[in-house]
Amino acid sequence: MAGGGGRVITFSGPKEGVGKSTVALNLALAWAGMQERNVLIVHLDPLCRQEHSFLLNLSPPSIADLIQTVGKESISIMGKLLKGKIPMSPWGVGVLPLAYKRADIQKLSPDLVLSVLSSLADSYDLFLDVDPYFPMQVFAFDISDLVFWISLPQRAHFEATVSLFEEIRALHFALERFDVVINQHNLPGALHAREVDKFFQALEKKVLAYLPWEDAIPAFANTQKILVAEQSQAEWVKSLRILLGRLLELKPVDKHWTLSVSQGEFTQGADILWKPTSAIKGEGALGASAAALRQRADPNPPFWNDLKQKVHKEVVRALEMQRIRISDNSDQNQELRQNVEAIADALLQRESGLQFSRDQRTRFLTELLDEILGLGPLEELMRDVAVTEIMVNAPDRIYVEKAGKLTLTHYRFRDEEQIVQVIKRIVAPIGRRIDESVPLVDARLKDGSRVNAIIPPLAVSGPTLTIRRFSAKPYGPQDLISKGSVTPEILQFLEACVKLRKDIIISGGTGTGKTTFLNLLSSFIPGDERIVTVEDTAELKLMQQHWVRLESRPANIEGKGEVTIRDLVRNCLRMRPDRIVVGECRGSEALDMLQAMNTGHEGSLATIHANAPRDALTRLEAMCLMAGADLPIWALREMICSAVHLLVQLTRFSDGSRRVTAVTEITGREETQVLTHDLFTFVQMGVDGNGNVLGEYKRSGKPPKFYSEFAAKGIPVPTELFR
Repeated sequence: MAGGGGRVITFSGPKEGVGKSTVALNLALAWAGMQERNVLIVHLDPLCRQEHSFLLNLSPPSIADLIQTVGKESISIMGKLLKGKIPMSPWGVGVLPLAYKRADIQKLSPDLVLSVLSSLADSYDLFLDVDPYFPMQVFAFDISDLVFWISLPQRAHFEATVSLFEEIRALHFALERFDVVINQHNLPGALHAREVDKFFQALEKKVLAYLPWEDAIPAFANTQKILVAEQSQAEWVKSLRILLGRLLELKPVDKHWTLSVSQGEFTQGADILWKPTSAIKGEGALGASAAALRQRADPNPPFWNDLKQKVHKEVVRALEMQRIRISDNSDQNQELRQNVEAIADALLQRESGLQFSRDQRTRFLTELLDEILGLGPLEELMRDVAVTEIMVNAPDRIYVEKAGKLTLTHYRFRDEEQIVQVIKRIVAPIGRRIDESVPLVDARLKDGSRVNAIIPPLAVSGPTLTIRRFSAKPYGPQDLISKGSVTPEILQFLEACVKLRKDIIISGGTGTGKTTFLNLLSSFIPGDERIVTVEDTAELKLMQQHWVRLESRPANIEGKGEVTIRDLVRNCLRMRPDRIVVGECRGSEALDMLQAMNTGHEGSLATIHANAPRDALTRLEAMCLMAGADLPIWALREMICSAVHLLVQLTRFSDGSRRVTAVTEITGREETQVLTHDLFTFVQMGVDGNGNVLGEYKRSGKPPKFYSEFAAKGIPVPTELFR
C-alpha cells in the first residue's frame, strides 16, 4: 500500500539495554529542531513501558486508543482526523505507545498497526523504537527508510548482530539500509574499533558512528531531563551529528506499506503479542483497511526489468566463471538454486539506492531465479495446483484455466524472445528442438504436464505455448462424484463393465476431462492383468503394477525415425496384453484398435474427440477410412458394432463444470445404420443466479443387452440402476 510522505526510522539492536531508546529520543529532538516537521516516537513495546512519555512529560493516546477512537473503518484517514490531537512536546516531538495495558495489546493485530502508521506518516516523521523481538523487528524493517542498529562494544553483542544480519539478509532485506552505531565505545574493557570492524567484514558493513560514554545520561533518567536539550556541547551529543547527517542525506520516498510478515509469524511462540482480530479478513493476514491501501501501490518499480536483465547477465557470468552447470537433477537444482540466490542477493546488496521493500526484493529474486533456472513467469503458475491449463498467446497475454474457467493473469514475459527461450528449456532435456526448421513441438515436463509449442513462421501472431497440467494424484471415484461429474450409480455400472471386459470409447470435446476419466476407468482393471497403454504424449497414471507405457515419437530433423500411434498399437499386439488402452485415437490407428478389440483383446479403452455419441461413431468411421483399407461402409459399421460396446460422452458446461452427459450402448446394426441405446443421460434444466448449471440424470428404464453376462461372471449389478 502506498502512502506516507515522512521518513520512517527504526532504532533497534541485538539486545536490551544498549541505549537505543536514549539515542532515538535525543536524535528526535535534534532532528525536529533542524527541520519544520514534527517527529513521532512510536514505541513498539508489547510490555507497555512508558519511558519516552515520562521524559517528555506527555500523556499521549496509544495506538489501541486511536483505533478505538476513530474506528477500524476510518484508520486510513486517521492522520487527518487526529491532526493536532496528539500532544507534542515543546521540541516538536510526540510519543505514541502501542497500548497502556497488556489486554489492549492482545486486541491489536499487525495489519491494524500498519494502517495507523501509514496514515500518521503523512503528518509526521516516525521514529520506531523496537525491542529485540525478531518478528517485531521484521515488521519495522519492512516499512523503514533506515535502521539504526545500536550495539554496545561487547563480543556477545557483535556475535548476535552478525547472526541476526545473516538472517536479515536471508529474508532479502537490503543491508545498506542498516547503519551500525556503537554506543559507549570508550568504556573500560570495550573492544577496539579494529576488532569491531573484523566482525562486519564478511557482511561488507562498516560502523557508522561511535558514541562515547556520557555520565549525564543515567543521571538524567529520573529527572525528565534530556541530554541534547540540557548539554548540547556534550561529546555524546556532538557524536549524534553523524546520525543527523545520515538523516539529511536520506531522501524520503513514496513507501509501499506492505505486510510481508504474516499473522502466524507474529503469534508463533509469542501468543502474548498480537492475535488475529475480526478485522483480519481478505487476502492473507491483511485487514480490509491495509488491503485497500496496498491496492494503491505499484507492484513493480520502473527500473524492475532493466535491473533484472542486468543482474541476470552478471549471475550467468558468475556461474560461468565458477564453472557451474544447470542440471536437470532435482537435488542438484535445489543446491544450485541456493547458490544462484546467494550470488544474486550479493549483487543486489551492491546496488546502492534501491527503493525495494522486502516483499519486492523477495519477489525480484524469485522471478530472477525462475528465469535463470525455471520457466520464468510460468514457474509461479506451475506451483499453483489449482491451475489445469496455461496458455501463452503473447508476452503480456497469459491465460490460465481454473475450475474450468479461463482467466487472463497479470503475469507477463519480457518479450517474445523470452518465450522462445522457455520453450527451448522445456524441449531440450527430451532431445527435441524448436527453430525455424522445426517450428512446432509436443513435449512433456518432468511432472507429466503436456506441452505444445509453435513459433513463427507457423505462428503468425508470435510464439505460442500451451501447457496441460494433471493432478499429481489421479482423481478417484469420490473426487468426481463430489464434483458432480458423475453419479455413484453410473460409476458402479461402468466399473462392472470394465471388469466384464467390455470395450469402451470415451468421447468429448477439448478440455472435457477425457484423459482424467480414462485414468479412472483404467483403475478398475484387475491388478493381475497386463495393461499396455499407447499415447501420443504420456499422461496416464495407472496404479496397477503390471503396466507397460508406450509413447509415440516424431520424426527428427531429417524426417526419419518417426514412430506413430498406429505403429505402437500394432506392436503392442505382440506384447501379450490383456488390455490395450489408447490415450487418444486421432487417425488410422482407430482401425487397428477395432481389429484388436475384435481379435481377443476385449476390455480395451480409448478416447476420441467428438461432441455427441452419434458424432463419435461418425468420427470413428472417418478415422478407419483414413487407414486406406478398401472396406465397404456396411463392413466397417459391422466391425464397429461388434468391437465397441459402450460410448461415454463427456461435456464441459458454461460454468466450467465437466460431466458425463451420456452412457450409450451400441446394440447392433440395421442395414447401414448403427443402433444405439442411451442408458444414462444428463438433462440441463437451466442455470442458477450464480451461473451454475442445473440439471439431473435420466435413466432409460431398461438394462443393456449384455446385462445377463454380469450374473454369469458373478458381478452384482442390480436392475434398479436403470429404473
